[in-house]
Amino acid sequence: MSDRCGVSMLTYVTILGWVSWAAVALVAGAFVATSIAEKRWRAVGIAIVLFASLLGLSMVLLLADYPARPWVVSAGLITGGLVAVLLILPLGPNPRLETHGEQEQIDEREAIFHRFCRLEPGTPEYEQYYSDHPEKLESDNKIRRLPLLGYPGSVTYHRLTSPFQMATFDVLEQITRNIDWEPQPVDGGAVEATPEEFTRRIKGFARYLGADMAGTTRLNHAYVYSHVGRSPGKWGEPVTLDHTHAVVFGVEMNSQMVRHAPDGATTTETAVKYLEAAKIAMLVARYINLLGYKARAHVDGNYRVLCVPIAADAGLGELGRLGLLVTPRFGPRLRLSVVTTDLPLIQDKPIHFGVQHFCSFCKKCADCCPSGAIDSGDKSLRKGAEKWQSNQESCYRFWRLQGSDCAVCIRVCPYSHPSTPLHNLVRWAVGRNGLARRVALWADDLFYGRRPRACFDLPDWHAEN
Repeated sequence: MSDRCGVSMLTYVTILGWVSWAAVALVAGAFVATSIAEKRWRAVGIAIVLFASLLGLSMVLLLADYPARPWVVSAGLITGGLVAVLLILPLGPNPRLETHGEQEQIDEREAIFHRFCRLEPGTPEYEQYYSDHPEKLESDNKIRRLPLLGYPGSVTYHRLTSPFQMATFDVLEQITRNIDWEPQPVDGGAVEATPEEFTRRIKGFARYLGADMAGTTRLNHAYVYSHVGRSPGKWGEPVTLDHTHAVVFGVEMNSQMVRHAPDGATTTETAVKYLEAAKIAMLVARYINLLGYKARAHVDGNYRVLCVPIAADAGLGELGRLGLLVTPRFGPRLRLSVVTTDLPLIQDKPIHFGVQHFCSFCKKCADCCPSGAIDSGDKSLRKGAEKWQSNQESCYRFWRLQGSDCAVCIRVCPYSHPSTPLHNLVRWAVGRNGLARRVALWADDLFYGRRPRACFDLPDWHAEN
């Protein structure tokens, strides 16, 4: 009986051992195949060496004939099972972005782009702003002497490729200057429907137009600019926006284009996706107008609101260390637009999937930022919210020198990997487990590097030769 039990135990342990071996081999093969498809050659090399060693050692332990084999294999299975459970159970911290008291509105005149897109030396606005902020005059004028974004003299300027981004931003500016439209009901009166019906129609229309994400929320007026700055309108005039709801749209940035950051190809991608996001917002806003309700699109260069915190309220993602929205599927590889309206809509719930915790120890964006602009320390209280605060001047100065909008922080963010089954499996574990976040960062540094290089062949239409 004991012999039969012993044989039975050895048989079962061996079978489980080979099943586990096959599962690891399957995951290893999937990772290598995924890395080859993504042209991540460092990851391919390290994975082959690491997994071949692990699988080879496991095979020896499974095949060798030695008295302790059942106990060694059992110990390996138990250890592996416990590790797997510890990595997938909903354990560990998942803090939210904390607010304290009433949040303060932001004056658009304080935004970095306002100073370099709207303030011209010799104008009354220029004199007024630097009379109020004399400490910024010298450093701002040094930046003004640098080449404009995408223009000759910058590091990435190319006479055939730089105009891609310039053309797109020029067209975007032309079509988004005048978007303060009035309600114009088609049948003479406002259309009546339930908030559920309005929400379903608008989200469906937005996805049909190309939105990769769409969410709705009540409008927090702390996220409405207090005064007009860069956007069209009388400079310094108080912003009046009595809308009650907001719809947020996200358009994915192509991961292959982003991998070329900080070169100009990434700015081409930025410009094109801002244009796509603007198209969606303007069409949705006009659709709401024709239903008989107020609506305004908020798009690149013509905002009255802060897109990122509104997107977080609408359940698209969380604010990350790099100052951008981090989403579960695309990470920060997303460009946003917003429509505010008085149309009654269903409110989506904010989501929390570990970004605040992950960003607290990752710091990859801060370590890799070529301008040193991203905060590598702890959060601080800003306008009523605890968050990391980047140095706008350092960031924008590098943009002008480089001739692109950089995007290195987006490229290196571990959440930015393409939306493949294997990466999505890691995202799922990271979203629910604190230990999985630390293991995922360790693996990201191992396979892709703590300071991953931009190494990707551009499409021939954007190549610089």
